[in-house]
Amino acid sequence: MRPAYPVAAVRRAEAAAMDELADGVLMARASAGLAGVAVRMLVHGGHHRVYGARVVLLVGPGANGGDALFAGAALARRGAQVQACCLGPTTHAGGAAALREAGGDVLDAGDPACLDALGVADLVLDGILGIGGRPGLRPMAAMLVQ
Repeated sequence: MRPAYPVAAVRRAEAAAMDELADGVLMARASAGLAGVAVRMLVHGGHHRVYGARVVLLVGPGANGGDALFAGAALARRGAQVQACCLGPTTHAGGAAALREAGGDVLDAGDPACLDALGVADLVLDGILGIGGRPGLRPMAAMLVQ
């Protein structure tokens, strides 16, 4: 059984970690962990390699979206074809820049290319909501998830 922690406890733990770490280290660790799990899923889940895999990121405006973008950049550097479908008015600027630099695409979620990419994706990473999310997805996010 895995324990679950209340949002307030997670926020306190994150704040304590950020006080001890250089700026960006916590996000770098989270995105590296996500990229590692994605690699294992691709390699052991039927695609058998990262190179050439089609990966779609569903990206919300917060830090969870930033985690997904940086993880996508790591996958793109390994040869995956990564497209980020960004929801909402803002996207994590550093994560978006890292993904573009690595050869990935950053698209508005309303772009028809997002639906096309989802239809052929080998893996979809969810970076829509983090611990600050509220129940229920906004219409565009719900449509993409469906």
